Amino acid sequence: MAMQRIPGVRLNEFNVPRLFLYHRALVEVSKAGVSVVTSESLAELCANDVTPTQIRKDLSQLGTLGRRGRGYEVAGLLEMLARLLGLDQDWRIAILGFGYLGHALATFLSYREERFRIAALFDLAPDVVGQTWNDLTVRHIDDLEATLREQGGVDIAVLAVPSRAAQEVAGRVAAAGVDAILNFAPVALRVPEQVFARNIDLAGELSILTHYLTGSE
Repeated sequence: MAMQRIPGVRLNEFNVPRLFLYHRALVEVSKAGVSVVTSESLAELCANDVTPTQIRKDLSQLGTLGRRGRGYEVAGLLEMLARLLGLDQDWRIAILGFGYLGHALATFLSYREERFRIAALFDLAPDVVGQTWNDLTVRHIDDLEATLREQGGVDIAVLAVPSRAAQEVAGRVAAAGVDAILNFAPVALRVPEQVFARNIDLAGELSILTHYLTGSE
């Protein structure tokens, strides 16, 4: 899914994660009072997940060229990346499934500096529905559509539900007008073309590490 937030600049799912790395690193150097950063120092701040050459290529595609021997202006680059990544505005989020994972995700997001706002919480367990978290009441999943209508909708749905329920829930949030889904259930979702879904498989990520630890070729 391509995104375009500045005329003439197009992003896709492949370079967006790198741009977020740059943004996160730039936030830290800005807090430290640094006004100019080189591609080499930016690569180090990104824990060498990218090379200086890749950084220069990515930023040149955005129309941002650093000064030879000097680098990039931190404030201007931060502003551009924030606009491109949508981090210059608030995003309303619904979390579906408010068990251990859903609760942890809500707490994590509430402390982030990015402008993600938890707007709705859903579950179906009787001992969870009706609980309050940060002045929000956990609603029953059966009230999903009505609740979203009442609140004027949300921008992103985070699915922290069992795999057997993920597809049905994804279909419901898509039908309710939510165009972005972050799915933590270990199942690939089928969603309409206009909906962008990202699947986060924690067990799969851990298996990559176990493969590395076994020394397998």
